[in-house]
Amino acid sequence: MFLKGKYCVILSGIALAILVYLAGTFLIPAKQSTVFFVSSFGFLALLTLILVISSPLLVRLKNNSLTRFLLVQQRWIGLFAFFFAATHVSLVYNFFFGWDFLKPLSLPNSTFLILGAVAFLFLALMAATSNDFAIRVLGRNWKRLQYVIYAALALVFVHAYNVGLFYFPNRLVPWVLAALVVIVLALKWNIVKIPGSREKA
Repeated sequence: MFLKGKYCVILSGIALAILVYLAGTFLIPAKQSTVFFVSSFGFLALLTLILVISSPLLVRLKNNSLTRFLLVQQRWIGLFAFFFAATHVSLVYNFFFGWDFLKPLSLPNSTFLILGAVAFLFLALMAATSNDFAIRVLGRNWKRLQYVIYAALALVFVHAYNVGLFYFPNRLVPWVLAALVVIVLALKWNIVKIPGSREKA
């Protein structure tokens, strides 16, 4: 491969961001483009979180170069989950809240906006500790800290289900994603066994 490791993940993440920009600029009607940009980066953050959690399972299901690559690059893929979420939050405050950080508290759906904010803080914490220095300092606690990703995933899903403006109004989307998350967690926690696999990811 011309690009290997983290550079392939970085290039892929940037390419996804560019594709969102091009789609919102040239394919989506102007009156819907802002909502598309905001929702798409939030949606990418959610999908990336699911991919991070799923990567060990994908190796167990099909051990090949792609699934091993995803597992090895979990950390960088997780960083892009934070990048997409940070872009989403920035666009929300720029276009909807006018950088008034307290405005979400006065809105009717403030509960679900706050849940999204808490999820973002969790992702920020994970991004800040996704480095070798943090691993050395935290020791065994670093592994425990990574379980925060499950809380972040749950909060992001509830947030998106209740305030999502572009993808989630189509109720097929949350049902499909919810089913995917349930399957992933059931496999990960060995509630359902993967045929031919005895080890837990």
